[in-house]
Parts: sequence; structure tokens; C-alpha cells
Amino acid sequence: MTGNSRESAGTPSPRAAPSRGVTFVVPVYDGARTLDTTLASILAQDDGRPLEIIAVDDGSRDQSPDILARYAREARVRVLPGAGRGAAAAVNQALVEARHPLIAQVDQDVTLLPGWLERLAAAVGEPGVGAAQGRYVPSRGGGLFARVMALDLLDRYDQLQGGRTDHVCTGNSLYRAEALGAVGGLDESLGYGYDNDLSYRLAAAGWRLRFVPDATSRHRWREGLAGYLRQQYGFGYGRLDVVARHPARARGDAVSGASMMAHAPAALLALALGLVAAVAAISHRSWTGPAAVAAFVLGTLALERLVAGVRAALRHHDPAGLLFPIVHLARDIAWCAAIAAWTARRLLGRRATPAA
Repeated sequence: MTGNSRESAGTPSPRAAPSRGVTFVVPVYDGARTLDTTLASILAQDDGRPLEIIAVDDGSRDQSPDILARYAREARVRVLPGAGRGAAAAVNQALVEARHPLIAQVDQDVTLLPGWLERLAAAVGEPGVGAAQGRYVPSRGGGLFARVMALDLLDRYDQLQGGRTDHVCTGNSLYRAEALGAVGGLDESLGYGYDNDLSYRLAAAGWRLRFVPDATSRHRWREGLAGYLRQQYGFGYGRLDVVARHPARARGDAVSGASMMAHAPAALLALALGLVAAVAAISHRSWTGPAAVAAFVLGTLALERLVAGVRAALRHHDPAGLLFPIVHLARDIAWCAAIAAWTARRLLGRRATPAA
């Protein structure tokens, strides 16, 4: 990660506005389905400022290398071979090669919409702002689970006030290279959750974070139940790693609040009570007490999700919100599995890795 290009020559104030050039960093792994659209949308952000794209191919086995080779003919695009150590390591690798003082990290399944860069650059240009995130807007063309994921995130974005946030999500964000360098970049031992960890470290170092709702993009969420459950398992496992590093964040943050963080442990409690009730019934003992508590907990979780789903459905005119209680029950189960796997690995003394 460098700030030594001509445009950043001199010794600016540590919190002064950075100069205009931007390096887009795109970690790539089997992204052929969406990569072409992503790269084209980045190049379409050209507003006259110095711009480059660094794509790190982390061992793709699909047609991603062919797509990258075609774009590499463009002078502003560089392709680096990754070491197969995950997205955080791929991003850090690109940061070392970056020529410009602004770093845009865009995921391979994100399409930037017009004005994304201009609006985020204006936010990061404010004194003391180390990073700014845009807003994902949902697409009605996706499948059921993709629509629910997009609508759920949009509903949580709606709760942010005045552009203030304490969590900037990688994949749709712009950073000062200076800020990233000050905190040592991304933690390469983390899989899902490295963006939470980075945000918390930036805030602890005194940088302000911004949410810019007018800087929009579309995220291609995973389709189908199996893809949804795999991704949610990863979210849950990664969040546990983050909370282990930042215990105060067990209550969540501006994007993932306390009610969301409470879902997994509450669902785990309900499952445990259900198991107790089942064993009691088989043993011809009283089982109604634990069963009633389990039903109450699950009912409370479902009611909270129904309220959020109705709110999102009405606000964004998408009836997929009415399925929040059912789909998020599946999410809670995936998170419970993540808790079990994470706890088992901890008890066995196994080192955390992005693949976990």
C-alpha cells in the first residue's frame, strides 16, 4: 500500500483530505458468473481522476482467468496471482501494489451504479473520515433467498441515521490508504467478518466511518437454500471470531444490532430446551415446561422477524419481506451450527483460518 504517487507527493496532514486518484481492489475466486459485469461497472466510474484496477485471482478454477486476461489488455487493469489464502490476504496483496491514496474495495459479485465513486470520494474527502460505504439496492430479478437477504440488509441500512456508522462493509466501500496503513490492513486469519474487524480497528484509531446511501450498487446474492445456508454459516462463524477479538461487539454494531446478535444464542437455547423436552417425554417425565419455554423463545424470534419483514415489505414494496420469519429461522439454524463448530474447534485448540 503506497501513497507515494506524484499526486500524493509532499507531507499532508494525517487527517487532511487525500488527493483524488483511486485504486480499485477486486479479490477474485471462481467469479466468472458476475466478474465481467463487475469490472465493466468499475471502469464506467471513470470521472477523470487517475484510476486503476488491481484484481487478485486467488486460484480460480472457472473462466475467471480468461475474463481477467481480456481486461488486462486495458492499461489501467493489473492482474496478480493470489496465494490461495482467502479474500483478506488477496486484498492486502493488492494494497501493497496500489498507486493511489484512495482504495475502493469491490467484490466480484457487485455491480457499481453511476455516481458511486464520486459520492464516496466526497465523503472520504471530509477531514477525519477513513472509510465510506455505499448502499446495496435489491434487484427483483433474484431468487427468493437472494431477495430476502437483500431486503433484510436494506431494512438494516434504513435504521442508520445521518450517515454515521461503526461498520463499513468491504465489497462496496472506499478507504483512505493512509487509514488502512495506520491499522495494518486486513486480518488475514479471518474469513467472513474481516470487514467488521477492520471497521472496529479504524474507529479505535480515531477514524470516522460514513454510510452514503446515494452511492448505490447491486450485489448478486447466492441463490437457493443450500447457497443461503452455506453463506449464513460463514457469517455466523466469522462473527464469532470477530466477537472473540472485540468482546464489546457481542452487542453488535450499527448495521447488525443487538436484536440480530441475540437471534443465534436464543435459537440455540430453544433447540437445547426442545432436546430436553424430547428426552423428558421419552423418559416419561414432565416435558411441558421446557417445551413451553422453547416455543415461547421461537415465537418471540419469529414475531421480531415478522415485524421487521412487514416494515421492509411496506417500505420497499416487496412481499419477500413477509417471509423473514421462515427464512431467518433457517438462518438461525445455520448460525447454531456455526456456534457448535466454532466452539468445538476452540476446545480442540485448532487455529482459526479463513477456510473454517
